[in-house]
Amino acid sequence: MWLHAYHISLAQTGAARAETPGLDLNIEKLNRCMQQLGVEEWLIVPGAQSAAFYLASNEREPEHAALAPRVLEALRHVLNEFDAPPEGLLVQHSTQAVTHFFRAALGWQLNGHVDAQQAAALRKAFVAAQDSASAGVLLNRLYHRALWLSEKVRSETNFFEGATSLAPAILEVAGKIFGDLRERQVLIIGAVTEAITTAQALQQARLGKLFLLTNDARDEKQINKIFPLITTLSWDDNSKALPHVDLILLLSDYGPPLTDKKFVQKLMAQRQHAPLLLVDLAHEAGADRALGKMDNLFFFTRADLNRLLAQNLQSRVAVEQKVAGWIAQEAAHFFEWANSAERFHFGAMVGSSAPMQKVFELIARLARTDITVLIQGESGTGKELVARAIHDESPRARQPFVVVNCGAIPENLLESELFGHVRGAFTGALRDKKGLFEEAHGGTIFLDEISELPIALQVKLLRFLQEGEIKRVGSNNTTMLDVRVLAATNRNLLEMVEQGKFRSDLFYRLNVIQIDLPPLRERREDVLPLARFFLQKFAARLRKPGREFTAEALSKLKSHDWPGNVRELENAIERAVALSTEREIGLRELPEALHKTARSEAQRNGELTLEEVEKRHILATLAHCQGNFDEAARVLAIGRTTLWRKLKKYQESDEQAARENSSS
Repeated sequence: MWLHAYHISLAQTGAARAETPGLDLNIEKLNRCMQQLGVEEWLIVPGAQSAAFYLASNEREPEHAALAPRVLEALRHVLNEFDAPPEGLLVQHSTQAVTHFFRAALGWQLNGHVDAQQAAALRKAFVAAQDSASAGVLLNRLYHRALWLSEKVRSETNFFEGATSLAPAILEVAGKIFGDLRERQVLIIGAVTEAITTAQALQQARLGKLFLLTNDARDEKQINKIFPLITTLSWDDNSKALPHVDLILLLSDYGPPLTDKKFVQKLMAQRQHAPLLLVDLAHEAGADRALGKMDNLFFFTRADLNRLLAQNLQSRVAVEQKVAGWIAQEAAHFFEWANSAERFHFGAMVGSSAPMQKVFELIARLARTDITVLIQGESGTGKELVARAIHDESPRARQPFVVVNCGAIPENLLESELFGHVRGAFTGALRDKKGLFEEAHGGTIFLDEISELPIALQVKLLRFLQEGEIKRVGSNNTTMLDVRVLAATNRNLLEMVEQGKFRSDLFYRLNVIQIDLPPLRERREDVLPLARFFLQKFAARLRKPGREFTAEALSKLKSHDWPGNVRELENAIERAVALSTEREIGLRELPEALHKTARSEAQRNGELTLEEVEKRHILATLAHCQGNFDEAARVLAIGRTTLWRKLKKYQESDEQAARENSSS
C-alpha cells in the first residue's frame, strides 16, 4: 500500500483571495483523474489559504518522481482556479504523509500554529469523501485514529488551550473578559481582505454580530457576497453602533479616533462603562497608554498580543514534543496495521463496509470520554465487541471490563449480583459480597440484554447513572463508584417504554449516544473478510493450516442472508474447517442452508462459466447502483481501479464479438 500527501499553499499560487473562501472542485473530473492514476482512495481538504490532497492505494507504490507530475496535471483539471500547475506545493509520502494527516486533524499547521478551522475543514471533507465513496479502508482507518488521537490530546494536555496566532489570541483575551462570547458584537475597522480573514478566524468562537467599517470602494452587496456573515456600516451607522459593540479591532487608521483619550472617554460614558475590548493592530506604538487605565476598558496593542503569544509558545514546547511523539507512534502503528492481516480490523471487529466504518468512527469519537452508550442490533451482530472496543480505546483500558448478561441471571439473584449484599441480607448470605459494579470500579461495565432488567432494578441503575452511588442489598450505606456504563439490546427500547415495560427516564439516561449495528445482510461486502478471518482463526486452533475457500464457496458465503449474523457465519466457518479433509474448503463443508442457495442460483445461471457468472454479477451490481461506479466497487468489495479494468475488458470483449458477428 502507499499514501501520498500534497499540500498546496494557495497564497503562493495567486489562487488565495478573499473572494474565494474555498476551492472550486470539479468532482467528475476528479473521479476520472483518480481512475487514470490508479488511485483507489482520495481525500481533498480545501481551505482559504491552502489545500491538502491525500492519495492512497493498495497497489504497489509508484515511483514518486513519476507520479508527482501526473498528480500536478490532474490538479490543473480538477482545481478550476489554477491555470497552471501550482508552485507552492509540498509533496510528502509514507510516514511523512501520515504525519501530515494527523497534524491536519489537530489543526496543527506547518508554521506551528493551531487552527481549529483547519481541523473542521478536514472533518467536513471526510464526510463528503465518505458520501462519494472516495475514502476506503486506508483513509477510514487514518481518520478514525486521528479522531481518537484528537480526543486523547484534548483530554490529557492543554494543546488546544493556548493561542498560537493573532486571532486566537484576541479570542483568548476576550474569553477572559467576557466569558461566553456567543452574544458579543464585534466591529472591525480596516481593509476588506484583512478584515474578512480576521472575521473568518473569529467565527470559530460563534460570536454574535460582526460589523465592518471600511473605506473600500466595493459596495455592501459585493462585500456580503464575499462574506455573508459580516454587516458593513456606513460612516453614519458607525457612530450609532459603537456604543453597543463589545470588541473593536482597529486594523487601519480609517474611522473614528479610537486611540484618542477624550474620544474613548466619551464612548465609555455612552456605554455606561460596560466592559469594552479595544485591540489596536494599526499602530506599532504611539497610542495613548492612558487608555489602558480607564475603568472597564481593556486596551491591547499588537505588542501586547505578541507577548501573550510568546508566553504561550514557550509553555507549549513540552506539550508539542509529547503530541509529536504520539503522532509518531500512531504513524508507526498505521503501517504495521496496513501491512498485516488485520487491515480490515477495528479492535476485534472486522469490516470495511460504509455502515461499519461509521460505527468505527463513532467509537473513535467517544471512546476517550465517559459518556454512556446504548448499542442496538440484532442477535449475533457483535454488540459485545463494540463495547470491548470502546473500553480498549478509552483511558480505562487497563482497568476491569465486566460483562453482565441481564437475561442470563435469575431475577431473584440479579440485584445481589449487580450491587452486592451484606451478611444476613437474605437466607444464605453468610458473608459480605461485592457486586459486579464494585468489581468494575475504575473500569467499564457492559450490561448486555438491558431490556431484560426488572423495573425494580431499573430504578437502582438509574440512581447509579445519576449519582454514581450504589447500596448493597441489606445495607443503608451508599458506596461511590467510578464506573462507565455501556448497555446493549436487540429489542426496541422505545416501544418497551411506550408499553410500560421500560422506564422512560432510564431509557433517555442510557441513550446519550446510540450505536446501531447493521445486520450482516446489509453489509455483504464484509462477509468475505469475516469469513477469511474466521478461517485463519479456526485453521490455527484445529491445526489445519493452509486452508482456502473455493470460488464457489466464496460466492455462496456472500449471497447467503445470514439471519444469525456474524455469529452464524462464525459457526459455519468453524464447522467447515472441522469437517475439511483437503486444503480447499468447498460447498460440501458448508451448512445445508447454503446448499439450497447454491442450487437455486445454479438453476438460474444454467451452464455458465465462472468468468461469465462474475461478469453478470458485476454488471447487475452496477445496474443496481444506478451506474454509480464508486458505490458498485464498494458493494463488490473490490477497488475502483479493479472494477474499471474489468469493465474495460468486458467492453473490449463485446466489441470483438460484435466485429466477428458482422464479418460472418
